[in-house]
Amino acid sequence: MTPMKKITKYQAVKNYILTRIKSGEYLPGRRIPNEKELSEALGVSSITVRKAMSELAGEGLITRIKGKGSYISQPAESGGGAAPAGRLIAFLLSCQDINDSSLMKIMIGIQRCLSTEGYSLIVENPGDDPVKELQIIKRLMENQVAGFIIFSANPELSLENYVYLRSRNIPFVLIDRWAENFPSNSVACNNHDGAYSAIEYLIGLKHKRIGFAFDKPYLSSENERYEGYCDAMRFASLKTDSSMLFKNEAADFARMKNAIKNREITAVFAVNDLRGLGLVNQLTDQGIRIPEDVSVMGFNDYETSRMAKVSLSTVRQHFEEEGYYSARLLLDIMAGSQLQYSRILIGTQLVIRSSTGSPQP
Repeated sequence: MTPMKKITKYQAVKNYILTRIKSGEYLPGRRIPNEKELSEALGVSSITVRKAMSELAGEGLITRIKGKGSYISQPAESGGGAAPAGRLIAFLLSCQDINDSSLMKIMIGIQRCLSTEGYSLIVENPGDDPVKELQIIKRLMENQVAGFIIFSANPELSLENYVYLRSRNIPFVLIDRWAENFPSNSVACNNHDGAYSAIEYLIGLKHKRIGFAFDKPYLSSENERYEGYCDAMRFASLKTDSSMLFKNEAADFARMKNAIKNREITAVFAVNDLRGLGLVNQLTDQGIRIPEDVSVMGFNDYETSRMAKVSLSTVRQHFEEEGYYSARLLLDIMAGSQLQYSRILIGTQLVIRSSTGSPQP
């Protein structure tokens, strides 16, 4: 009798996870137990678990995101074998200012497109370090990754990386934001028109002094939202000036609070929901009522926005569609599309909740 081959500990961990994927216990898009939890549950070392997880990530079955955990990235029907050479797409996620549910929507959208064409997705998180980002790009190229979708913390700082990819004819698509003066294929929401619609709504409520709260003005997405704000105010013949612009700093918050109390502004448009939710918390802690004393409008529509102590009116960004069309554009480029430097804008949707209302007399 041929002796049975002894299974290694890391293979046992891998089989444990694969079994739960196939049974439906671990569903696509859901986070699975972390290394410590699996180590304790299975009685193996964290190194053993890490090796099993690394193999599953390389096979495209899970996506590992630094600081956030590991997620099931494919339906069980996609199988457990490694992706064929040249059938891997990398998603480089350097941005940290996006919440978990929105991130998962982007990845689900990407995967929804790639799965129809037989590609697998691998996710890497270089952080906000362009040097580390380039190191990851080079390593993935050695592993025959066919193309890249890049969500950058600051595209302006990653220009050399884009030049490197282009010099080697490696297709890539930027998602959500881009470098202002560097031609690239990119997909984002329609930031300008989304912001315009938000200001137009506030003006319709009879607000005339509307502040703009920004966070990272070096990002193209923030600049476009600011331009939408300015254009909507200008079209309504309403004044904008530096006194109505507020940085994410303590001094500017104090200035905003005084402007609200003195009725110098009656509404604030926050450049994103993180900024908007922060303002809701800060202002209410200072005894300022929302929307009675000031209306607050955000942009993104994160899951937490509707569950805040004052639910946030906002501009909904369709993250899953952005993910889908970024993958679709990348596949078209890889298939030899003759179109150069396409920019796809996904429409937005105004979502009205409790944080906005007509100004009080």
